[in-house]
Amino acid sequence: MIKGYEPPHLLEPEEPGRFQLKPALGASLIAGVILLIVPHGSPWSSLTFFSPVIIGRTVPRTFEMPFFLVCILHLAVSLLYGLIISRIVATLRRRPAFIAGALAGLVLYAINFGVVSAFWPSLHGAEFSVGITHIVFGLITAGAYRGLLKRKREASTIDA
Repeated sequence: MIKGYEPPHLLEPEEPGRFQLKPALGASLIAGVILLIVPHGSPWSSLTFFSPVIIGRTVPRTFEMPFFLVCILHLAVSLLYGLIISRIVATLRRRPAFIAGALAGLVLYAINFGVVSAFWPSLHGAEFSVGITHIVFGLITAGAYRGLLKRKREASTIDA
């Protein structure tokens, strides 16, 4: 039995409340890549892996965008969203960070809906799925950011 030992993922961050850029970028990319593989936020919603989707919103064929460009745009939006969500959850502990991540994803969906409505109304459709995808993105980003934070290293004593 190890006295005073806590697994590294349960240790508090090295500088609690301070935003860390590298974990934020990593969390953004992790969430973005997961949602490239599972484009609508749920593996049960569709089996079309690697669809032309930007954060849950399917890009119609009429846009004639190469799949590679769609992926780049998806990851760029993921980085932007991820940095915003990471900044929001930077001052929070584990559980509140997940709740804030989900809520931030929902707020980002509302902003996304407004921008898409104003500039690209042809991208509307399956809005419930797009909203869920934004919430899932917020949850993944919050969890990944908290998991990637630099942790305090504490000496542990072994109880014999």
